[in-house]
Amino acid sequence: QHEIYMPPFKAAIDAGTGAVMCSYNKVNGDYACENDELLNKLLREDLGFKGFVVSDWGAVHSGAKSVNGGLNIEMPEAKY
Repeated sequence: QHEIYMPPFKAAIDAGTGAVMCSYNKVNGDYACENDELLNKLLREDLGFKGFVVSDWGAVHSGAKSVNGGLNIEMPEAKY
């Protein structure tokens, strides 16, 4: 299912990446920075990412959904 796009992310995580930025677009119907499947399941559980997730500027649409979805830091003005 992830043959094309996951290997570069896995390689970066294995190399010690400490941070990942989520984008402002939607992925499978949820904003990327609010996407539990993307940030918690794929990134943290499946790939073993231990670092923090920061939002792209203007990418947070709901504070509660973002925190529950796996976001750690909102950029730049922290509206939520």
